[in-house]
Amino acid sequence: MNKEIFLIGVGNYTEVIIELAQDCGFEVKGLYHFDHNRTGEKVLGIPIIGCTEDLYHKNIEGISFGVTMGNNRMRNEIASKLRDLGAITPNLIHPKAFVSPSANLGQGCFIHLNAKISTNCTIGNDCVIDFNSLVAHHATLGDASYMSSIAMVGSYCTIGKRVLMGMNSLIVPLKLTIGDDCVVGAKANVTKSFPENCVLVGNPAKNIKEKIE
Repeated sequence: MNKEIFLIGVGNYTEVIIELAQDCGFEVKGLYHFDHNRTGEKVLGIPIIGCTEDLYHKNIEGISFGVTMGNNRMRNEIASKLRDLGAITPNLIHPKAFVSPSANLGQGCFIHLNAKISTNCTIGNDCVIDFNSLVAHHATLGDASYMSSIAMVGSYCTIGKRVLMGMNSLIVPLKLTIGDDCVVGAKANVTKSFPENCVLVGNPAKNIKEKIE
């Protein structure tokens, strides 16, 4: 028998998570959106059945939810609030992903096809490990970090909270640290540690946030 789950959000990434949930053996029973006016619409055949705000005033204890926003902070805040109300945010791990039995995973993570989480890794709550990405042994990802496709975090590296790693980005030296709320651009090669709130691009990666501002 399929397990039941409801999904929060109706963006394009929600469609990806609908399919991931189904691949993981869940039956997606309905979607919740911030806009009441979209109730009744369908996404990949799944109906929008209500507004997210309404859930905060209902008894949702023991009910499973996936929070599908791509925005790291928003995903983490909504999932945390649901958990505080007694809801369950299960990890959705594709059957063809590899997660080491010694890895330590939080709650509400999405781990996609061919992703690999290696020996003694620590993955925080509400992280996304996209297709063909690698978290090497003894690395740490903070809550709500997002690894895009083909991204790699090297051994013993520590990634802060809400870090976004673009496609094919590399964070490779041993014991490197990336601070909270950093953005690592696509194909960036990060070869040294950086503090919080950096925008890292290039090979070797440099912080360009000051130039943007």
